[in-house]
Amino acid sequence: MAGHWIRIAPDGCVHGSVLEDYVGPLAEDAHKQFTPKVSDRRAEAAEGWRHELVSNDEWKQRAELCLRGKCGHSGIGRAIEDVQLPEVAS
Repeated sequence: MAGHWIRIAPDGCVHGSVLEDYVGPLAEDAHKQFTPKVSDRRAEAAEGWRHELVSNDEWKQRAELCLRGKCGHSGIGRAIEDVQLPEVAS
């Protein structure tokens, strides 16, 4: 599929994204990428954090607004407004 893994907070807000080709085919691989420590992954899973593989089109619909801080979710995760994203050549 060569899509994107998205990291979803319990409130439904997407707090991270990584390419499937970089991480691997399993949700566990994506969770390890975002949260290396096993005890932290267990705690997050118990809180309701999840990781889903989505297509490019679905990423645009579900993740882009959240990652730009314009989604309207409750914002229980970290703010990323200060993060400067690299420019993508078109």
